Amino acid sequence: MNSTILVVDSDDSIRTVIQDILSAKGYRVETASSMASASAFLARQETDLVFVAEALLNGDSGTFAFDGKAVPFVLVVAQSCAAPVDAVRESGALTYIKLPVDRNRLEMIAAEGVAVGRLLVAQAVQAKEIARANSVVSTVFEADDGGYFLLDSDAIVMDTGGDPIPFIDSQHVRLVGRPYLSILSGPSVKTHAAGIAKVRANGKAFRFQEKRAMGDVEVRIKPIPLDDELVGFVIRMRDVTSFEQDENRLVESEKQYRSVFDGAQDPIVLIDRKSGALITANGAASRATGYAFEEMQGLTLYELVVYPDRTMQAVGNGVKRIAFEYFRRKDGSSFPVELSLSYFSDAGREVGIMYAQDISRRQVVEEALREGARLYRAVVEDQTELIYRYSPEGKLTFVNETYARFFGQDADDALGTDSFAGLSAKNKRDLRGWLSRAEAKNAVYDMEIQLVRGDGEERWIHWTHRVVLNERQEVSEIQAVGRDVTERKAAETALNKANMEKEQYRLNLIATFKSIPDAILTVDNSLIIMASNRAAARLFDYDKGRMRGLDLQELVGDEGNPCLGVLKQVLRTNKAVRGYEIELDTPAMGARMVEVNCSPLIDQDKQHIGAVLIVRDVSHIVDLEKQLQKRQGFRGIVGSSSAMQDMYQLLEQLSSLDSIVLILGESGTGKELVAEALHYGGSRAGKPLIKVNCSALSESLLESELFGHVRGAFTGAVRDKVGRIQAAQGGTLFLDEIGDISPLLQLKLLRFLEQKEYERVGESRTYSADVRIIAATNVNLLESIRQGAFREDLYYRLNVMPVTLPPLRDRQADIPTLVEHFLSYFSEHFNKPFDGVSTEVMDLFMSYPWPGNVRELRHTLEHACILSPGKIISMEHLRKDLVTQMQSPPIQSQPEFFSPSFIQAPPATPKPTKGAILTALQQCGGNKARAARMVGIHRATLYRKLKAWGLDG
Repeated sequence: MNSTILVVDSDDSIRTVIQDILSAKGYRVETASSMASASAFLARQETDLVFVAEALLNGDSGTFAFDGKAVPFVLVVAQSCAAPVDAVRESGALTYIKLPVDRNRLEMIAAEGVAVGRLLVAQAVQAKEIARANSVVSTVFEADDGGYFLLDSDAIVMDTGGDPIPFIDSQHVRLVGRPYLSILSGPSVKTHAAGIAKVRANGKAFRFQEKRAMGDVEVRIKPIPLDDELVGFVIRMRDVTSFEQDENRLVESEKQYRSVFDGAQDPIVLIDRKSGALITANGAASRATGYAFEEMQGLTLYELVVYPDRTMQAVGNGVKRIAFEYFRRKDGSSFPVELSLSYFSDAGREVGIMYAQDISRRQVVEEALREGARLYRAVVEDQTELIYRYSPEGKLTFVNETYARFFGQDADDALGTDSFAGLSAKNKRDLRGWLSRAEAKNAVYDMEIQLVRGDGEERWIHWTHRVVLNERQEVSEIQAVGRDVTERKAAETALNKANMEKEQYRLNLIATFKSIPDAILTVDNSLIIMASNRAAARLFDYDKGRMRGLDLQELVGDEGNPCLGVLKQVLRTNKAVRGYEIELDTPAMGARMVEVNCSPLIDQDKQHIGAVLIVRDVSHIVDLEKQLQKRQGFRGIVGSSSAMQDMYQLLEQLSSLDSIVLILGESGTGKELVAEALHYGGSRAGKPLIKVNCSALSESLLESELFGHVRGAFTGAVRDKVGRIQAAQGGTLFLDEIGDISPLLQLKLLRFLEQKEYERVGESRTYSADVRIIAATNVNLLESIRQGAFREDLYYRLNVMPVTLPPLRDRQADIPTLVEHFLSYFSEHFNKPFDGVSTEVMDLFMSYPWPGNVRELRHTLEHACILSPGKIISMEHLRKDLVTQMQSPPIQSQPEFFSPSFIQAPPATPKPTKGAILTALQQCGGNKARAARMVGIHRATLYRKLKAWGLDG
């Protein structure tokens, strides 16, 4: 029969008798001794019928239910029960069976109960399908623009969707129930009647367009067949005027692009950003390089430019301008160009547009322009407005200091760049259009645009462009003066936003009302229901569509209902009730723990017009709170042992602080996870977490990575670089492997930790930093201090709040939890189901000391999951060499990483004497920077000492 029956009774003999009888009839029979174990079984197993002892119900009534699915049940009553029928009525059971068990009655009840259970399942499936069909119809009607009409087979309007009013001529607000043709007028009546007749005749959809006062309207009539019979029509109307206009504009834009592309005087090349292959080029590119147009199609960037690797890297990084490059001609010669680049995607292909300008003869002209700009700068330097000048081609010829400070760049570096680079396509088009027709009578052009200031803040600037005409009345140059109007724009935006928020608020309320799982009910001052959502209908076991207009008191039927009491209180006092937790007896779900929130409804005249009730089922939260007393993990860290629980408490205390934290632990214990937990659990979680692996970089590179450098600070420093400290501004800087940095960098880091100030390499300006410092190491720093490899003062500066991670061998109780965690991860990653490891493997894991800690355990399981087909990880899936190593007798253990035997008082760092410094200078050939590093002092300190000794010459 394949039907499942659950027997719930505390008497083992009764469970055995019922199980034996029903098993003999082919049923699958499971037993439970308590209601708790019965609920757990129902949660994981579909069950057709339950036999339950009356004594275990404890007054509960209704059917067994789990996850919204009801299960019929039969009472097992004692022989002494005088009124079994009353017990059945009170509990909601199907029937009863009295002890001692009668075999024939038991078999008959089982057969009828299983049939009832299957009927309940079928009803639930049917209800779900009907709800899903209604949802699909509603979604289709609301998903697109335009208006929809649902007609029956006689063309009578059954329903409408979207916004149908603009497409009809009827003044009637209510359209449902009216003949469709009666809501139309003029030629539309005849056209639509012919369309409906055509669809009725051939059973196929019909589409046509008609002219209306509002523009072009597209009409689509689709039949609705059912069992080869036409049962109705769906008519969709939409305004397609804008679509045709957009299509015409698209054609015109393509013509303009092709005209600009082919008529440009400078070479333009389109390349594939990934491979560097040339996609196409204009005639100017072909003429400049000497290649025929067909020959250029087969070229790549590596053949076209002299420095292809540098240019390809710039293209890959999205650089907008390359100031200097060489184009290679077909005959092998080359000429210098300035490249302007832009990018777009075409059918998944990343394309770069390269505009090349020959700058062979421009250098002399640019120098003359710079000289003029320097003279002009003396006049406008003190102006508070942003001032710049540019050529008709758009190249900057002058910027004042205010302009340079605004964009955070050097004034000289800005010269020669594209003044249109920060403009949108529309602004560029408008500005160039004005330039093309500018003259004495049309010499000024105003525009407002949004720009990004050098510090990253967006500002609105009002620009006034004025042309400078030469003696032939031709435009020789343009001057632009910009004024910051951000505050004015903010006021305008705030006004528009207020108007938009009002409408958005209404739409949000509708969407929220429909989607949230909490039960929401609004009533007027007389407790008449004004609106409700699906969850409210389920809560009160009533049809949502019929709840509106009902009296809530009559619907509930119980004056003692807590929801009714809360609503009456709010209507009486006009004060909200928040977070009121009660146990509510619901018709459909039985007793549930719920949180009730209720607030008064106020209209635009500040009058109270009712109340809104929100009921949230928190039963599962109450259950979870009991289970979560013991944490299995903490912000990505897995483990429930006492050592980990203590560490979690410590991390919670440290998360909200800005104190320096030093994370100590062996390799593979999860130091980086602890750093992430501290950052994302504190007030800096919204700011960046910047990680630096100190052991992976050389001394010079690490200094540049930490503090940043300026252009020209050393060979290869072609531009300013933001250091990791600056990148972590407002957030957290994680210094991993801090024990491996050099003595010189230790000194610089000490100064930074003490004063929170630093200098970029090659720059004397001091910067202040607002960062939290977290350091980590697997090195015994006290031993490093004793050996002279680590500064004592830096150690005490870092060791404000140490967090020591226990090795895996000291928390073996966490190994099963970690195994379960990693198997769950690899199940998803490798798309294989893993249920666990064999007993033999787990015993081996629990006896192994895991020198590589959690990282070694993870890699061991990853290897096994790759080899295993799924389900259980056994010994044959483990690496053979690792199994041999695990089964071998343990090697005599070394002193632990942070054993007390390693903790000694660190020696004081001696200051270098004058003789030691002079010897170092002699050995370094007079190189002061090398000598300073050799003796372990800062270069500035060495300069001061030499000056004091009179040796600074």
